[in-house]
Amino acid sequence: MSTSSTSSASSTTTPGFSGTSTFASQLQTVITRSVAIASMPITQLQNDESTLTSQQSELQSLGTDFTNLQSAFSAVDSAASSGSMAATVDATTVASAAVSTGALAGTYSVDISSMGSLATALSNPSLPKVSDPTVGNISTSSAFTLTVNGNNYTLKPTANNLNGLVNAINSSGANVQATVVNVGGSTSPNYELSVQGTQYAPTTIQLNDGTQNLMSTLTNGAYVAYTVNGEPATTPATSTSRTLDISTGLTVTALATGTANVTVAQNIGGVSSALSSLVTSFNAAQTELTNNRGQNGGALSGDSIVGQLSNLLQSLGNYSTGTGNINSLAAVGLSYNQNGQLQFDQSTFDAAASSSPSDVMNFLGSEGDVTGFLGAASQAMTQAVDPTSGIIATEINAVGSSVNHITAQISNDQDRVNQLQTSLTAQMASADAAIASLQSQETQITDLFAAETTESQALNGN
Repeated sequence: MSTSSTSSASSTTTPGFSGTSTFASQLQTVITRSVAIASMPITQLQNDESTLTSQQSELQSLGTDFTNLQSAFSAVDSAASSGSMAATVDATTVASAAVSTGALAGTYSVDISSMGSLATALSNPSLPKVSDPTVGNISTSSAFTLTVNGNNYTLKPTANNLNGLVNAINSSGANVQATVVNVGGSTSPNYELSVQGTQYAPTTIQLNDGTQNLMSTLTNGAYVAYTVNGEPATTPATSTSRTLDISTGLTVTALATGTANVTVAQNIGGVSSALSSLVTSFNAAQTELTNNRGQNGGALSGDSIVGQLSNLLQSLGNYSTGTGNINSLAAVGLSYNQNGQLQFDQSTFDAAASSSPSDVMNFLGSEGDVTGFLGAASQAMTQAVDPTSGIIATEINAVGSSVNHITAQISNDQDRVNQLQTSLTAQMASADAAIASLQSQETQITDLFAAETTESQALNGN
């Protein structure tokens, strides 16, 4: 009967044992039992490896949860930073406003006394009539000189028509914009050249074809004039654009003359939304830790890392400070419910932000400046998820090292078990062969004795 032995540790089939003696099955049992006993330490190692692999997977899950929580804190920080300022205007027909990085909270009264105007020039009506700008032109010259505020630009249109002249002007680099306008109507079209300044400022515009000036001035242009908070009182500030730089990070676009009050304040709505999202991420991390506690807990049940990370969350959930009117998370709407989950109360936050917006922002603080709640959160999250020295990364590296060590040990032990099985198989095969030979001899002797007995009885007449 031919049999084969398989290692219980690696399920790798090794050379089998073939026996011909009547004791072959017993000899095979010796091999199987010996290999099973030798494989017991490997089975335990495999169990340990499986446990560590499960811990690796759970640590990765925790790493994801805490990284998401870190991002949620950063979102609150971004919403609470100066870049989250918003501007409102009480007279939207007079002006609009926009903020950018560096905007400061405050109220600005902007009085726009003049909207300014763009300088405009039109080709002289005495010039040749152009009924089709793709064919005709106001001059037969091939070269022109454009003068804007005393600066000369030489033009050589690529096409000898009015559209070609317009393209040459617009490609000159001068602060003007050229086009063609039909002053003759649809029944008798008459296209003239129109050149307009691009800045709200007094601007002189002229075009010469080498023999005569071709343009007539319609408007000279004027600056936009305005005052901010009454200054300068006697001589208004001027701008060549209707987009006015009122303060650091604050621009106001003039829409009409008049007075508009611009208020710059924190974008409280953005902070509120970010805090609400923070609660979701915080509870997700806390739930994952809870799942790894107790007798029936997850892969990290009993591991000290669960306690370490839980303490970090608890310290943040109970954060308080002794300064300002807002000195606890509950004062900005963050508190624990009866199930131990963090919750956000919008009405509490709105009340605090309405009565003491600066105190709310001071309590929240900043990740970058490591101040307030966000500063404490930044330090805690770094302690948890720093890719080099963080609690989670350190644990993952340690578990990974243990897994690698056990994997190598399993491989070495399996080699020894395989060698043992090969050696026992050879020994049992040799023993079986010897037994089979003796059994064969016994059969031959028995058969010979029986034959002699039969012959003796025949001779004696029995």
